[in-house]
Amino acid sequence: MLPPLAPHPDLVKLPLDRMKFEIGGRFWPMDVVRDEAAQLGVTQDRELYPFGLMIWESAVVLADVMEERGRDLDRRSVLELGCGVGLPGLVAKAHGARVVQTDHDALALALCRHNAGLNRIEGIEQFVGDWNAWTHTERYDLIIGADIIYDTADYETLEKVFRTNLAPRGEVLLTDPMRQQTIALFTVMEDAGWTIDTTHRMQPTVTEAYKAKAEIEVQVVTARVG
Repeated sequence: MLPPLAPHPDLVKLPLDRMKFEIGGRFWPMDVVRDEAAQLGVTQDRELYPFGLMIWESAVVLADVMEERGRDLDRRSVLELGCGVGLPGLVAKAHGARVVQTDHDALALALCRHNAGLNRIEGIEQFVGDWNAWTHTERYDLIIGADIIYDTADYETLEKVFRTNLAPRGEVLLTDPMRQQTIALFTVMEDAGWTIDTTHRMQPTVTEAYKAKAEIEVQVVTARVG
């Protein structure tokens, strides 16, 4: 077990809104930041990490996928990268997985703990991690991430994280709102020996950023070594 993180003093300053998501017949209350501008003044580092306190369509889709896997997650180990507000990890934990959540933003991890409490989910482990200074070497059956592959500068670094932390016969599962640049990630990973599969789903809009659209197309990316 990883040691618990200390409470974050700025959690109480966040302009949180309560949202509810129906996943597999269960309603999940989640406190999230909906106003991008409002969160920037909370702490000095918000300009560096402005988006992880929001809920994104990709996270809801990833939570749905965790629900669909259901009992297959029991006693499996799951590493959630860039966990944000934490919904996919919560759903995985509810199905008996050992879940470790990580983010480069300690305040996002504090919000994950808050949301775990709202949903009476206990036992999720966490650590603050920077992909560019990555020291975590534990291996997991499943590595998941929602909307974390938007920056091409991270692709080679992420591939190394995947390779370091994925257990033999494990898989990486990512969701993303159909960004064109993810093709470059697939190229990086395929060149390194990964097999990539993608499917697409339509997800009702949940963020203010996409409020002009009723639905967002999200790709579900599955990657395995070899």
